[in-house]
Amino acid sequence: MPGFQSGLYSLFISLLFFVQVPAQKKPDVLTRKYPAEALRADLALLKRVVLAMHPSVGIYHDKAFYETYFEKAVLGIKDSMSEKSFRVYCKQLIEELHCGHTEVMGSKAYNKAISKAKLNYSPYIFLPVQDKLFVIANLNKKQDSLVPKGVEVKSLNTISVDSLMRYCRRFISTDGYNQTSKYHYVQLGFNTLYPSLFGRPDTIQMEYQEGNTTKEHRYTAFKVKNIPPIPLKKEEDSLFKSHKKAGVRYREVGSENRLFILKMDKFANSSYNKVYRRVFKKLEKENTQHLVLDLRNNGGGSLANAYKLLGYFMDSVYTQTLYTRVKNYPEKKHTRGNLTFKLTRSIFSVIGKKTSRQDTDYYAYTIKIAKKHHYSGNLYVLINGGSFSASCLVGAYLKGRKNTVFLGEESGGAAEGCNAGITPYYTLPNTGIRLRVPAFRVVHDLNPKLTGHGIVPDYPMVYSFKDLITRKDLELKKVLDLINTTR
Repeated sequence: MPGFQSGLYSLFISLLFFVQVPAQKKPDVLTRKYPAEALRADLALLKRVVLAMHPSVGIYHDKAFYETYFEKAVLGIKDSMSEKSFRVYCKQLIEELHCGHTEVMGSKAYNKAISKAKLNYSPYIFLPVQDKLFVIANLNKKQDSLVPKGVEVKSLNTISVDSLMRYCRRFISTDGYNQTSKYHYVQLGFNTLYPSLFGRPDTIQMEYQEGNTTKEHRYTAFKVKNIPPIPLKKEEDSLFKSHKKAGVRYREVGSENRLFILKMDKFANSSYNKVYRRVFKKLEKENTQHLVLDLRNNGGGSLANAYKLLGYFMDSVYTQTLYTRVKNYPEKKHTRGNLTFKLTRSIFSVIGKKTSRQDTDYYAYTIKIAKKHHYSGNLYVLINGGSFSASCLVGAYLKGRKNTVFLGEESGGAAEGCNAGITPYYTLPNTGIRLRVPAFRVVHDLNPKLTGHGIVPDYPMVYSFKDLITRKDLELKKVLDLINTTR
């Protein structure tokens, strides 16, 4: 079956286009304002595409709700806006679709221009932990660091931290009513997202708590092209065997073949069959008793890959259903790939069972049990807010498996399924802004009831500031504790 890349993390990065740039840098692209009439026309196109195509219409709200919702938004545009302001406007609108695969992204011209610009950032690097914010570093080596590492920040430029966090989370698209994914991506990208949304002044005022004393510090912004990501990855050793093309890493832990860790960084479109055969053959040969399947920070990928992996674990045959009411892409002149979409529908009908009801076509695909090297031992599945799309599919089908426990935090993807399959990009003609919209609804037939929430772990893990900066792995530690109690 053709694969798909959810690319939640790459889409999240695309949110970082919300920037303010000095007026002297290519004002025709970065600071140009579009008349209200042109913006209304672009938003009207977005409305038509969503109503004709988006699988969320009829799930969280009926079509009449979205018709009124988007029409009110179109009429609400009274004045000219820059591309940035219009994207912010559109981004907040599509949040009502409750779909992590839907995104609003910058025009190609804007993104090209902004990639060359040096922008103001805070030299202090911040680490969000839920609704709190801590200082962890100062990138400006020429500037004296008067704020100690580890102190809690109370406000930036007089805006309280809890207000900053709430606003940043509004720009992270997630499935249903999920919040863990929003917290997850704000934590990873706050240092870029914050100035993008709140502006880039030359000086920044920080209020922070040191001991029992509240202090203030005003400092100069740091002008660079980009800043490094926060180093939050868990500590790993060289014993992991890596298959980068397949996005798979694995290793044995300890002696007596008791524990094996299989890390899935993504569900790649190729190279996974060979890796899976090697891994599960090894597990069978060595009679491995405990297997960790690490789906943390896995944004998804290929459906075929996910089905193949499930086949090594499932004891019964299950199906997954994809459906669409779209026969051809609406507004075809503003997008590409209509032929590919029609071909995909044809392939789905060959490899799955097709049925039609009213204006909707359903394609049921059977998840087959592996004929060789099936694993029936204890399974520990690690998930977090970055577990999305295909990784959530795998987790959803494993949730009811015997000898299986989940550890971490609620998954970023919804337990009942998502909107994906194929996700074309529409270019709005006046601003050049791109809209990513899915064409299929993917339903987990094992538990299709609408929840609007992710997979809930059996053992929830909550990381403190200290846990994060010391790169502890609370999930793996808990797995080892559980295994030791079974001896």
